[in-house]
Amino acid sequence: MPFIEERGLSFYYESSGSRAAPPLLIISGLSDYTAKCNWQTAELSEDYFVITFDNRGAGQSSTPPPGYSVADMAEDATAVLDALAIPAAHVFGFSLGGMIALNLVLNHPERVRRLVLGCTTAGGDLFIQPDELVVSALTQPIRTGDRRQDFLAGVRNSVSKRSLVERPELIDSLAQLAERNLQTPLGYAGQIQAALAHDVAGRLDEISSPTLVLHGADDRVFPLENGRLLAGQIPAARFIEYPEAGHLFFIEKADEVNRDIRAHLMETS
Repeated sequence: MPFIEERGLSFYYESSGSRAAPPLLIISGLSDYTAKCNWQTAELSEDYFVITFDNRGAGQSSTPPPGYSVADMAEDATAVLDALAIPAAHVFGFSLGGMIALNLVLNHPERVRRLVLGCTTAGGDLFIQPDELVVSALTQPIRTGDRRQDFLAGVRNSVSKRSLVERPELIDSLAQLAERNLQTPLGYAGQIQAALAHDVAGRLDEISSPTLVLHGADDRVFPLENGRLLAGQIPAARFIEYPEAGHLFFIEKADEVNRDIRAHLMETS
């Protein structure tokens, strides 16, 4: 299995597509691991060298104690690029991964060619909070010992009502991912603490990489206005809203999202 050792931590990563193709780094969200990126990797690897990795505190990567920041997690992303000898890449980050991508482009702008941000927030004054039930589910997640049932108990926060009713096969696929999730309570605690402290709201005008912001209209975790505010503060950013899609819009609307990502990455201006 491919691992990268950096600063005393071990990071699991996967790659697909031609090594000669333009590189695309996909950064996953809170509690996620590489398999959560499969809905993008399978198609986008036809045209790009796609790299995914498990963030610290999740999947097969190291789980350091809480106390690290989203900026630290962005340094992990640069370590992955360094290990693969990639000086700059296109970057797509969703949810917590979007926060990491923001820190990456702000602290290492030369490493990011074109940027795609999904279901995320700048934090600080630009953060529109979800309702109290969602906050409680995020900060005090259900842990019965049955990962599948724990996921299903809170799945309404992740997808749209339409997906819940009309797409049982999708819900089952997501539940299977949850069953295989290796994250520990310690890993979750570190990630959620980092996410709660995230704030780059005052720096968005520094971003020069061409940016596309994507958001599901029915997102209960980061309400839609988060995406609109984010796009409005990044110079020349474009915003796309996906109707009848929730926080996992990039899975619910994978075909549309992949089309929009590809179109953005292929632009030359």
